[in-house]
Amino acid sequence: MPKKSYALLSMTLASALALSTAGVAGAAASECGTSTTSTASVKAKTTKAATTTASSQQSAEKANQKKLAENKQFVLNMFKDIFTDHKLDTASKYIADDYIQHNPLAGNGREAFVNFFAPFVKQNPQYNVEVKRIIAQGDLVLVHSLAKTNKSDRGMAVVDIFRLERVNGKPIIKEHWDIAQQVPEKSANSNTMFPLPGTPVQVTPASSKQVAANVKLVTTFYNDFFNKKDGDALKKYVDENYIQHNPSVPTGRKPLESFIPMLKSNPDSRNNIVRVIAEGDIVALHVHGQNNKDDRGAAVMDMFRVKTINGKLKIVEHWDVVQEVPEKSANNNTMF
Repeated sequence: MPKKSYALLSMTLASALALSTAGVAGAAASECGTSTTSTASVKAKTTKAATTTASSQQSAEKANQKKLAENKQFVLNMFKDIFTDHKLDTASKYIADDYIQHNPLAGNGREAFVNFFAPFVKQNPQYNVEVKRIIAQGDLVLVHSLAKTNKSDRGMAVVDIFRLERVNGKPIIKEHWDIAQQVPEKSANSNTMFPLPGTPVQVTPASSKQVAANVKLVTTFYNDFFNKKDGDALKKYVDENYIQHNPSVPTGRKPLESFIPMLKSNPDSRNNIVRVIAEGDIVALHVHGQNNKDDRGAAVMDMFRVKTINGKLKIVEHWDVVQEVPEKSANNNTMF
């Protein structure tokens, strides 16, 4: 409750007493004025400090967005030169000599990548990659794409993750992970394995605070539903009009309820989140899914779109790409 103070002034005293009182009041007024000035000064300094902090945060956000934009453009340029135009002589412009490879079909290093990719494009001269979405966070860039060997090919849904480093101020790709899945002939929904038509390749940037909230929502849902087997997490975190892109599952939240008995009947199953990449309204989880601790499992990329609905943050859309972890690999780095 606010406190109120009241002052009662009396003007009934004799003139002499009034003069005396006036002197005391003047001193009190002087002290009060000093106190008011001091308080105003503190408030002014606090406001200035807050403004300075906000300005610094805005500058940091702008600098970060600029760096992310540069990283994404660098990767897009690489996709065009190498995967679309097949200019393998530009590999040194984009890929570090000691490039760390997690694709189980290729060895480490830039030379190993070129030696792997060159005969592939020679055999498939119409090979083309269409970038459907690109997001970035920190030194990581994620690309969701459709890769086709020719125009009649249904293609592969592919997610590539690149870790970039700066050498003499310029970006270079230092590490790479990918997951690929054949686009099936038929699907349980009509949404395809990619963003809906008309969706921009680039996402609209969001504040770091909003991105952190999106990540918290998605990771909490993922762990509660898939690892704690908590079916209530669906209604709590997922919108009822959820748009599904997994070709094996119908669209909407309701079909996900069929997973609950399956999850509970397999208590040893585990979906371990290896890394998170988030930008704008998209949160991507790089996951190692296993039926039990002895299972080699699968490399999974789950991507979620988040939106505020009626004042609450909800998961509204989902894509995934899944690839079984092979028994043998051309490198020792695993798919994670």
